[in-house]
Amino acid sequence: MDTKTTLPVLETSPIFAVLTAEERLILQHSATMQTYGKHQVIYKPGQQSSKVFFLLKGIVKIAIHAEKKDIIKYVVRGGCLFGESYLTGDTLRRDFAYAMDDQVEVLELDSNAVVNAMKGNFAFAQSLLHFLGDRLRYTETQLEKVVLKDSKSRIMEFLHQMGLEQGRRIGFETLVKHNMTHQDIADLTGTSRQMVTAVLNQLKRSNVLYFNRKKILFRDLNSLPIAV
Repeated sequence: MDTKTTLPVLETSPIFAVLTAEERLILQHSATMQTYGKHQVIYKPGQQSSKVFFLLKGIVKIAIHAEKKDIIKYVVRGGCLFGESYLTGDTLRRDFAYAMDDQVEVLELDSNAVVNAMKGNFAFAQSLLHFLGDRLRYTETQLEKVVLKDSKSRIMEFLHQMGLEQGRRIGFETLVKHNMTHQDIADLTGTSRQMVTAVLNQLKRSNVLYFNRKKILFRDLNSLPIAV
């Protein structure tokens, strides 16, 4: 991959910014950039965990297959790592990674090169540990919600979090552009597609939000009824 493209990415990312210029150059030499189309599989269970992925553009979902459907573990957005299982001792993939956009750009780093950088730079190892810790806490939080909260509450909280993290303010309204289906939201919240559709339609009738296949417009994000 072209150094002019790779090095700025490694320099500006908080995870890689702690590396020295020489360490970043070593990672750069092991890196390739790949482009994936919508629904294209980036990796799947049973494959070698020889790459660590850094998402440059688009959205990727990480999922497992269960009972003839996808269970989404989490969604990855630009500027985040995924496929880091080799760093935690797994040499084979246990899940799938799918592109959710028409043109997903991914920086693929050699897993061994990343591990060697961790061995030589404690700050980098600590940076990755913080990242993995955040992902673990997210997973634990999602599990707690499934156990402790009903379906409607989980969907409401998901929509509110979506508005906070991805929304763009337009006056008093908040616009979220997305590529998730109702089934995707159901898989992320541990609910059913029918329940997601029912909740969205109820909120639309109440003029809390407007939605179509590509966007959700919250009239007032703070008015979204969520459990405290």
